[in-house]
Amino acid sequence: MGRIGAVCGAISDWLGYLSAGLLFATGLILSYEVCARYFFNAPTIWIHDYAVTFQVWFTYFALAYVLRSGEMIRITAVIGLLGPNGRRLAEAFSLVVIIAISILVVVLGSDIVRDSIALGRRQPTMLALPNWIVELPVVVGFALLAVQALLNLIRLPFEEAPVFRVEEMHK
Repeated sequence: MGRIGAVCGAISDWLGYLSAGLLFATGLILSYEVCARYFFNAPTIWIHDYAVTFQVWFTYFALAYVLRSGEMIRITAVIGLLGPNGRRLAEAFSLVVIIAISILVVVLGSDIVRDSIALGRRQPTMLALPNWIVELPVVVGFALLAVQALLNLIRLPFEEAPVFRVEEMHK
């Protein structure tokens, strides 16, 4: 289990850093487009396609990293009032739901990617990039999210109870 967790953690970290780089690159190319369009009246045909593609990739590639680092958005109005065992139970329920939804997305998304490749689907844009380029990261991201959620679920009984209140986070 330790080796699988380490490999998954390394992949999650690497994809998290790649996501940050893609976010930065998206900002750069969109800034370039604004300058080209408004200062030189020379809009590009490629910026939109790449910006959208980068946004899809950085969003889904960051899923496992965000879960691993404990930064997933939580609504804690009620569960923050629970004791340690109640918080563990709520966290376990959340992780099971994440795993179930992730598996569903991977199964359905894989079919979509396969169809796009088989049918040669392309985006209806100037560059007409293949559709699978923006569909594949959804499958990869949710597959890694499912693995990370499973690892978190397995570790949950052996770690301190999750913290959901600001006062407890700063102790």
